[in-house]
Amino acid sequence: MDRAAFSLDTALRSELAPGEQLLWSASPDPARMKAAFVIWFFAVPWTVFSLVWTALATLPWHAGPPKDAMGWGFGIAFPLFGTPFILVGLWMLYKPIQIRRDAASTIYGLTDRRLIRIVTGKTRTTDIVPLDRMGPISTKVGKDCWGTLTIQTGSHVDSDGDRITDRFEVAAVPDVARLQRLIVERQRTASVN
Repeated sequence: MDRAAFSLDTALRSELAPGEQLLWSASPDPARMKAAFVIWFFAVPWTVFSLVWTALATLPWHAGPPKDAMGWGFGIAFPLFGTPFILVGLWMLYKPIQIRRDAASTIYGLTDRRLIRIVTGKTRTTDIVPLDRMGPISTKVGKDCWGTLTIQTGSHVDSDGDRITDRFEVAAVPDVARLQRLIVERQRTASVN
């Protein structure tokens, strides 16, 4: 076990309550997070268009400062108008890289009471779903048994009045079918007791 994996395992074990048993744990494989890069099909043209727009908007300044107030207004407003679009484009380009970096510092754990996700980094984020709050489960499993498990954990109504389903995702982990079986077994055991 390398140092990073040991650190993640230690973080997970420190989260356990007295008497709580760890049944399964795994970290996602960042190399399997290729779907995150789909956003680049939109982000690249967006960013290029924003850069070109802003560059074209600055062309009048290359001939010298504007001679009237309207020229000054447009000469400042148009390049500034493009700046937020460039920033959004750069954010979209960076997002898949951030997702892969976060995956490298994430560990999931299933105990006899709950499902835990811990993301370490500058700060440590812990998300927990108790077994009794887990709804329907869906999985996407590859031929190599790696996959993603998604659990519905509830729903809420957003500000527009639309019902939103809350989900907890265990992404890009090995033997995801085993995780699903363990969750179903624990839920069955809990409902009998």
